[in-house]
Amino acid sequence: MRRHRNITRVDDDASRTHAWRVTVQRKGKISVSSFSDGVYGGKMKALSAAIEHRDLLISEHSLREHRIWLCSRLRKNNTSGIPGVGRYEVLANRNTGRYYAFWLACWADEKGRNRNRKFMISRFGERRAKSLAIAERKSQLLRVSALKEQM
Repeated sequence: MRRHRNITRVDDDASRTHAWRVTVQRKGKISVSSFSDGVYGGKMKALSAAIEHRDLLISEHSLREHRIWLCSRLRKNNTSGIPGVGRYEVLANRNTGRYYAFWLACWADEKGRNRNRKFMISRFGERRAKSLAIAERKSQLLRVSALKEQM
C-alpha cells in the first residue's frame, strides 16, 4: 500500500484498534484524528475519510503562510534574537588555528532556494556586521514577498 503524507496506519490486535491516524502540525499546534475501520465500514473507506480530513486541515492554512511562519520563528539556538540571522566563526587556517567571524543573513528566494549573505566582522566590526545582516534579511524577505504576490 502506498504511503500518504501525514497519515499513518494503526493496527494493534491487543487493544483491537484498526484505524488510520491523521497528524497535521501548523504554527506549533498539532491536530490528531483517528478514522476507525469499524466506524467507516472498512480499511479503504476509513483511509478515504482520513485523506479528506487531512486535505481539509492543510487547506485551512496556505502553504505560503506556513512557509513564512517556518522561516520567521525564533529557534532555540539562535544567537542574534532575529530569525535567519546568526554569528558564525569558521577555521580559516588549520595550521595556524586562525578563525574568521561573520554575521550571516539567510532567506529563501522566490523559487524556494536557500540564499545567504555574509558580513565579515573584520571588515565592518561586530555591531555594523550584525546590523547589516539584519537589514539584508529584512529587505530580501520584503522583496521575495512582493515578487510572490505579483505571481
